[in-house]
Amino acid sequence: MSAEPNESKIYENKHGEINRFIKRKRATGRSEKTLNSYSRVLREFFHDQFPDLEPQDVEVIHIEDYVMALNERDLTQNSVKKYLEVLSSFYSYAMKRPHFEGITGNPAAVVMEEIPRTYRDRPDCATWQSACKIIQHMPDPRDKTVAIVLAKTGCRLLEGLSIREEDLMFEEGFIRLRNRKGGGQTVVPVDDETINAINRYQYMILDSDSPYLFTSNQGNRICKERIRREVKQAADRAGVAPLGETRFEKKFTPHTFRTVFTTLMRNQGMKQHILKYLRGDAKTETMDIYTRVDRDQAREEYMSCIKRIGV
Repeated sequence: MSAEPNESKIYENKHGEINRFIKRKRATGRSEKTLNSYSRVLREFFHDQFPDLEPQDVEVIHIEDYVMALNERDLTQNSVKKYLEVLSSFYSYAMKRPHFEGITGNPAAVVMEEIPRTYRDRPDCATWQSACKIIQHMPDPRDKTVAIVLAKTGCRLLEGLSIREEDLMFEEGFIRLRNRKGGGQTVVPVDDETINAINRYQYMILDSDSPYLFTSNQGNRICKERIRREVKQAADRAGVAPLGETRFEKKFTPHTFRTVFTTLMRNQGMKQHILKYLRGDAKTETMDIYTRVDRDQAREEYMSCIKRIGV
């Protein structure tokens, strides 16, 4: 997979407190992408925006000035809030550690509470029927199988592309998803249609030394951009969303499968805590490390809600 520019780089900070914070977050399992975001925002704040300011001297007025600078870059409210969430995370962490004795408050949290989060409407085409049409119009078995996994598990694209052969637990009816948000992993149920699709794909592909299930012709993990392109082209062929569509509410992307899955599960009456577990939204490790009963309960709930694609 070709990484986004610098998405895994961890930026060094001139303040030892911040470098210590990043190091501790890495030790607790934060993903490289999350650590990149932490280090990048904190470096921008203390190196570029306020180079003469020490972490313990930051006040609410500095955070407000930073928000004004971010607004000048035409960032959305949600994006601004994400920047502040990084700063708030650092100060929340520091306040709970005695060796950060100079930090006694969280100025970022004060400002963050005043910024409302905006929610975009669900795309008009984000329906199970649209997803099925798109998958049926994907000619390549590999791309089609990736799309089936996305639609049937609600996983993020990178999570789906990171599936390894060893993650297929078909005898029990599960797939292990790695690289979940926050650096964790979960075991999620799949139905017979998904299992059969993966088995057909595996039968058709040539032997590869790659540990990944979905590989490119060069034997590497297939890149995200290819799947994005193939989904858009299939959406055009299926009459769901024309090529070149830029309006959020009218376009269909690989991430839209996640919205489709979520909507389907909610409409089918899935329990909220199980849906959160399947989506990998929150700290749901308890369902994955306690007993097999919890997994079986999740699978039973899943099987009562999931629908067939018809491939």
